[in-house]
Amino acid sequence: MRIEFLVVYLITFLVFLDTHGLAPLMAPYARTLGAPVYLIGWIVGLYSVANLMGNLGGGWWADRVGRKLPLVVGLTVVAAALLAYPLLREPHALLVVRFLHGMGSALVTPAALAYLGDASLSTSRGGTMALYGVAYGMSGLIGPPLAGIVRDRLGYPAVFIGLSALMLTVALVAGAKVRGSRISSPERPASRIPWRSLLRVGLSVSFLAAFCWMFMMGTLLVFLPLIGEERGFTAARVGMLFGGFALAATLVQASPLGRLSDRWGRFPLIALGLALIAIALLALSVSYRWGQMMGGMAIYGLGFGFLFPAMSALLVDETTPLTRGKASGVFMAMISVGMIVGSGMAGLMDQWHRAAGIHPFQFAAMVVSLGLLWTVSGGRMVRRLRSARMNRNTP
Repeated sequence: MRIEFLVVYLITFLVFLDTHGLAPLMAPYARTLGAPVYLIGWIVGLYSVANLMGNLGGGWWADRVGRKLPLVVGLTVVAAALLAYPLLREPHALLVVRFLHGMGSALVTPAALAYLGDASLSTSRGGTMALYGVAYGMSGLIGPPLAGIVRDRLGYPAVFIGLSALMLTVALVAGAKVRGSRISSPERPASRIPWRSLLRVGLSVSFLAAFCWMFMMGTLLVFLPLIGEERGFTAARVGMLFGGFALAATLVQASPLGRLSDRWGRFPLIALGLALIAIALLALSVSYRWGQMMGGMAIYGLGFGFLFPAMSALLVDETTPLTRGKASGVFMAMISVGMIVGSGMAGLMDQWHRAAGIHPFQFAAMVVSLGLLWTVSGGRMVRRLRSARMNRNTP
């Protein structure tokens, strides 16, 4: 494996270590600053609002200038935002810093995903994206419990400052080791490739699967820490719940199971992953003990382990190097939209729960089920289109 691959996987690990490490802490931290529940939802979600805006521009920029510059600039912005968190004294200022933080991450993630897509072979993309998912999963396994332990022993500032140091370090490594060649050429610049080139059924399945996944994640990020606090769980134990998901996801993706989409196709594995995630949400909605909740999060990790490599490889299958940055940006933007809607609806879901008994996790399961239905339908449409093209080309 080339050194650049290892560096991009390291960047992925650390960027998501930041995201996952703060996931169980941001809602309680906002509460320490005096934020009510509705504002906590938007503080959590604003990170993704910035991601939504930045991912589209970041993906376009990565097609224009190559993958290196967005990586370095984005990591530096993330480090600066993390240093600002300990200086805050009221919740509305937290909104501003969360926006800056999200913009920085939005430059990094499409560039990293597009780089891996550029360098992977069509016969091994599932495996390449499985390793990307392993980096993501390991960050989720290590980040939440580690951040929770540090928070419990040293306080919130230690978490923010430590993560900032890691971001600055990996920015220097990226500047030294990642190649910065352009993807487009003067004859066919990426800026002239129309956005409508991304309107493909296969891409729509990848995009919607990403939305559904992060809708449920946005719901989890708001409600799981708050439910944990109400039941007397420490921050470390809440972090271990997220870690349980990450461990299951990492084991699946690091094993031959992570490469199944290279053999069985992308659509069946995406459908399987979404089905397992819906089951996990239903299990969490009726769980009251820590062990039961850990079981639900493990099922979620199993589903994610099948889902992520398949939907990421499908994204690469359906694009070219000239459009991959844009498509990666849209993919990450759909992740952001999912987070925005999932966390932004926290107040409304809380009202539904009180008025009608609909648990937030049950509502999220319904949203994921819609994505499952479209995956099945989209897979059938793609197979019919491919069959029709083959019949036209047959003498």
